[in-house]
Amino acid sequence: MEDEKRQQQPHPRDNFKKWDDPLFNDLRRMFSRARLREVLTHSSFYEEEGKGNSRYVFAGMFVFKGMVGEVLFRYAAGDGKRLQHVLGNMFRQERLERQFDEWQLRQFARASEQFDIAKHKHIFVYAIYGYVTTLDEETRQWFISKYIIGETEYLLTHKKRNRNLLAQADDIVQKTDGRRLALEMEQTDNGMHRAKAVLSDGTVLCEAESKSWRYARQKAAKTALDILAMPSRKYILSNPEYQARVVARIEAEKEQRKAEIEEREAKKKEAREERHAKWKEQTRLRDIKRRQVQVAAKKRKAENAARAAAKAAKEARPMSAKKRRYLEDKKK
Repeated sequence: MEDEKRQQQPHPRDNFKKWDDPLFNDLRRMFSRARLREVLTHSSFYEEEGKGNSRYVFAGMFVFKGMVGEVLFRYAAGDGKRLQHVLGNMFRQERLERQFDEWQLRQFARASEQFDIAKHKHIFVYAIYGYVTTLDEETRQWFISKYIIGETEYLLTHKKRNRNLLAQADDIVQKTDGRRLALEMEQTDNGMHRAKAVLSDGTVLCEAESKSWRYARQKAAKTALDILAMPSRKYILSNPEYQARVVARIEAEKEQRKAEIEEREAKKKEAREERHAKWKEQTRLRDIKRRQVQVAAKKRKAENAARAAAKAAKEARPMSAKKRRYLEDKKK
């Protein structure tokens, strides 16, 4: 009885004060407050086994994912391996955690004190998915279309040309405000190649120079992609002054990174030269010691040869009469 009351009553951490905000319009379409508490209550919150959202989590991980897989099978192009990659990217953990934060589920999630909700955000999102499987067909299709297919549309439109930096930047511009992006090449007075990333209305987004024609294009495309990848790209494209500041900041950051790399390379070169100088000094000392050892060995060899020659010469001299008589007397 006490567990039932505990399940019905909100946890002190629950916060439904902002439940009527437009942010929760979609959640209110699917959940009542009591149902949302039930779906977002982890089994560790109860002492008794069998309670909590584990069944919803199971349904979200397998039943709901199967429904999305059926949609891909019916309407998405590509072979089975490609569809498998797309489905895996749709349910990757980083995306689930981002949805947990966007829906602000932390204020509704309940678990024991020992359970770290921050490290298990995906569990509660899977519980939401699992509850969606129990709703009517129209609501399920609406949820899948808005929160699964709609937010991962870029996975379905992937093409090999996406490896091309210019194609990626052009696609972002086209989806942002309908304009197109192209590269224009020109040669400067000092023989450098200049690449300009130009929008379809003539606005120059950025430019780059290099001795290499190919590198100039690549550098301009990279800079354009860096600009367009920012969340504030709509404001950047509509405000030329802000656009110029962004380009200047990006160039400054690149110069700073280049300076840092050059500094690291200089330190590495200095360390290599220091090690090489130390190695040369050690080699020089070893050569000196080796030569000294060789000189000493030659000297000892010459001395030994001189002693052997003196001994041989002494033995080769004829014996005197006095010494002969001495030896004969000694034998007697």
